[in-house]
Amino acid sequence: MLWTTLFFALLISAGAAVYVLWPLLSRTAPDVLIEDDRLTELISRKDGVLIAIKDLEFDRQVGKLSEEDYERFNARLRQQAIGYLQQIDKLAPQSTHLDEALEAEIARLRKTRTAPVAVNGKATPVAVPVMAMPAGGGAARFCTNCGHALAAEHKFCANCGTAA
Repeated sequence: MLWTTLFFALLISAGAAVYVLWPLLSRTAPDVLIEDDRLTELISRKDGVLIAIKDLEFDRQVGKLSEEDYERFNARLRQQAIGYLQQIDKLAPQSTHLDEALEAEIARLRKTRTAPVAVNGKATPVAVPVMAMPAGGGAARFCTNCGHALAAEHKFCANCGTAA
């Protein structure tokens, strides 16, 4: 019994040692994530300029800057931000198309929800407008968390438990 326990302990220890040492002993180089340093630098500069614009607006609101100083600095900072945005769009033009596609998909999903509808005896999910009128004629209510339909007398969502 002692020998089997020692054998299994040695086997587990050897497995753990191989698992830990394998990356060090393997001859293949690990995949290196290469970032576009130029794009990262432009994004950080753009963020810095946007923060400076917010700080400038705050300074004007509390009276630290005169209106003419604000206008002059604001124009410079906004020109810098526009320049950084244009350079970012040149380096990564596909990101703007992805953002637009994502926003369109979100808008589409907010307008509709899926509900099971019987078609030829089978329940098939069909897109139903979110603002559809319920059978009672009152305004439709849906959970703000999961989108599940709520009955008029319900104070909590029957699907996720969120307060209605």
